[in-house]
Amino acid sequence: LTLKGYMHSIFTNLITNSIQYARVGIAPFISIHSKKIGHNIQIVVKDNGRGIDLKKYSDKIFGLYKRFHLDVEGKGVGLYMTKTQVELLGGTIKVESEVQKGTTFTIELPLN
Repeated sequence: LTLKGYMHSIFTNLITNSIQYARVGIAPFISIHSKKIGHNIQIVVKDNGRGIDLKKYSDKIFGLYKRFHLDVEGKGVGLYMTKTQVELLGGTIKVESEVQKGTTFTIELPLN
């Protein structure tokens, strides 16, 4: 895949997850913004969804076949692929999340 292909996949996975894991009865909201930091671009994808219990799952967030909400269909590969693609592009990805409040993914990629 090319840079364009990886970026498309990264955004598709994060946006799809935000929609799939929206809270019942709460209008879903997704915020995406970016800024230049030195020689990097920072991309932040934030939602108001179900969130992930990081006390329980922080070491498994980006693991292959790891799922945290079993009532939603999925295979547990999206976040694994996202992290792999970000790292192949020379970047990093971090997650902040609170159950029933939402999740924020922060990606930093080098500007070559």
